[in-house]
Amino acid sequence: MKIAIIGGGVAGLSTAYYLQKNLQAEIDIYEQDCDIGGLARGIVFENTYIEKYYHHIFTHDNYLLEIVKELELEDKLLWRKSKVAYFTDGIVYPFTTAMDLLKFKPLSFVSRIRFGLSSLFISMYKNVDKLEKKTTEEFLVKIAGKRGWEKIWKPMLRIKFGDNYNKIPAVWIWERIVQRFKSRSSGGQNEVLGYMKGSFHLLNQQILKSVEDKGARIFLNSKVSEILIEDKNCKGICVNGEKKTYNYVICTAALPIFTELCKNAPMDYILPLKEVNYDCAMAVIMILNKPLSDIYWMNISDNEIPFGGLIEHTNFIPKETYNNKVVLYFSKYMNPDNKYMKMKDDEIIEDYTKYLKKVHKNFDDKTIEKYYIFRDRYAQPIWPLRYSSIKPAFKTPISGLYLSNTSQIYPNDRGINFSVKLGKQVVDAFINNEKGI
Repeated sequence: MKIAIIGGGVAGLSTAYYLQKNLQAEIDIYEQDCDIGGLARGIVFENTYIEKYYHHIFTHDNYLLEIVKELELEDKLLWRKSKVAYFTDGIVYPFTTAMDLLKFKPLSFVSRIRFGLSSLFISMYKNVDKLEKKTTEEFLVKIAGKRGWEKIWKPMLRIKFGDNYNKIPAVWIWERIVQRFKSRSSGGQNEVLGYMKGSFHLLNQQILKSVEDKGARIFLNSKVSEILIEDKNCKGICVNGEKKTYNYVICTAALPIFTELCKNAPMDYILPLKEVNYDCAMAVIMILNKPLSDIYWMNISDNEIPFGGLIEHTNFIPKETYNNKVVLYFSKYMNPDNKYMKMKDDEIIEDYTKYLKKVHKNFDDKTIEKYYIFRDRYAQPIWPLRYSSIKPAFKTPISGLYLSNTSQIYPNDRGINFSVKLGKQVVDAFINNEKGI
């Protein structure tokens, strides 16, 4: 049995891992990039690695923790508390504890109490089916109030979904809050976050080593141009201009890429998948020789500032890990026609530096030692209302073809944990449908 996996991100690697745990097969993984990891890819920095996009994990990330245990990497996990802040009206407000919320002046005292109770109420909400028919804005305005929505929830949703912040089904925020409560103690405070020594690049490499040791092959710089389909049967793939025959193909690419690859698939299957749009992501990483603050994660609530969050990674993982260099991430999700998708890197740095001084007024350009900029076109699916009714199954109508990507994570949040979950789920679907064939 020969199986091709399209995509060498966490979902693709996990798929190979779980296939090998459950059956005997020849497995080939095709990745168009020069390295594995996808959005969790690591880059070399100061004799170690950092991710091209900021990452951390939660104590309830059970799928990730399971594979970490199986790969004997538990001793590489670091668990730490972190400081969160909120920038609005030109002021940085601490935003980690309940006491911080009570002192949050942009909201009236009544609004602070209402906002504080809103997360607890959402976590206890039972009529979840209704939340697929409401937007996050409709739901949160009703629960947290108009002011709580405008000052806190709306800016946080814009960080995640860009200009599509008000289109996301409310079930997404319900699921996210329920999951986050699982990482907290002491009545909802003291959230603990996790990271891996050597970055999550170590996890990617260990999964790859595990599957290669069992016979899987990885092909980098390998662009798949077509999934070969004849009479609703998958025959293999065309990669780097060469046709390759496989019994099964599992595609972990984003829906727009998948639909383009399936040139001969039935249109009644493909057309609904084209209705799901994706936001782009851009991560700017500045390497500084001086810390900005003691805050790990700062949400930005200012419509003039182009980035949604400042993540000072070295306030989570000590800068001594990186030869005393400070690692600062800028978060931004945006539409594909956004100007930042076309701007030159030096123009972006000049622009971002100007706005960074609005948040940190004493910031000195001379502290910037280097920078990295990464853009990804298909980073965040924008799920429409009632999405569960059209969410694609892992098994496609094409015999021998399976799909596993972030569009199927819904209503969970995109991240390493749920990418591992995708790998496990698509293999379960594969075995249930194909075992013995």
